[in-house]
Amino acid sequence: MPDTLNISNIGFQKTLRNEVVCDGIGLHSGKRTKINILPSDVNTGINFIRKDLENNQKIVASYKNVSDTKLGTTLENEAGHKVHTIEHLMSAFMGLKIDNALVILSGSEIPIMDGSARVFIDLINSAGIKEQFAQKKVIKILKEVSFVQNNSSITIYPSDQFSIDYMIDFKDPAIGIQRQKITLLANNFDKEIGSARTFGMLNEVEYMHKNGLALGGSINNAIVVDNGKILNPDGLRYKDEFVRHKILDLCGDIYLAGHHLIGNIVAECAGHEVNNKF
Repeated sequence: MPDTLNISNIGFQKTLRNEVVCDGIGLHSGKRTKINILPSDVNTGINFIRKDLENNQKIVASYKNVSDTKLGTTLENEAGHKVHTIEHLMSAFMGLKIDNALVILSGSEIPIMDGSARVFIDLINSAGIKEQFAQKKVIKILKEVSFVQNNSSITIYPSDQFSIDYMIDFKDPAIGIQRQKITLLANNFDKEIGSARTFGMLNEVEYMHKNGLALGGSINNAIVVDNGKILNPDGLRYKDEFVRHKILDLCGDIYLAGHHLIGNIVAECAGHEVNNKF
C-alpha cells in the first residue's frame, strides 16, 4: 500500500500570499456563487466554508467526504452539507502545489468559470504563492496500486516523479481515441493542462437541461460536440483538449488524498467515480 513520507528534497508547504475573490455560475445549479480563497496555516490542507449556512459550515477536501461523482465531484460533511463541482479548483491547487487554503463560498457549488482551471490558476498566481516554514508532505508510491471497474482503470507505479499517462475512447469522431502522457514538473501544469475545458455531447446537454441538470452549461464554459463537429466557434485550445481535461479532472480528484503524489499513473477511460475509488 502507499506510504506517507516526509522527503527532504520536496521542499516547503505553500499557501496563497493574499486573498482573492471571484464569482460565477455553477455548472449544474445555474446559480451565481461568490468564492473567496484565503491563505491558511501549515498542515491545515484545503477546506471549504459554506458561509450561507448558520452551522456546520466547514467541509474538508478529502476523499473520505466524497458523496457523489455524477457529473462532477461533490463533498459532504457529517451534517449533510455539500459543496459541488470541486475538481477544477482542486486541480489548480494541485498544479500550483498549494498545500493549504481556505475557500469561502456563498452557495453550494464552485463556479464553472470557463470550464477549465484557467481562472483559478490566474487568480492564485495574481495573489502570489508563499512558502511556509513546514516541510511538504507527499504520498510516495512504493509498490503498484490498481483499481479496475468495467472498462475503466487506474494504476499507479513507483517513480521518482509524478506523471499521468491517460487514454480516452469516445464514439463521437470529434473525440475518438486520444492518449497523452505528461510529467508534471515544477511549473508546466499551467501550460499543459490548466486551460483544457470540460466537454459534452449536444444530445446529452439537451437531455440534461430538460431534466434540470447542467443548468449553467453552455459553449461559454464547455466544449460541445455533435456528430463529429465542435460547436464552439473558436474551436479547441489544444488538439487533444479532451484527454487533457480528463487529466485535469484526475489531478483534482486525486488531490483529495490530502497530499501530492510521487508515482506514475496510467489511466484508461476513467472518470470521477473511478478516480475517487482509486
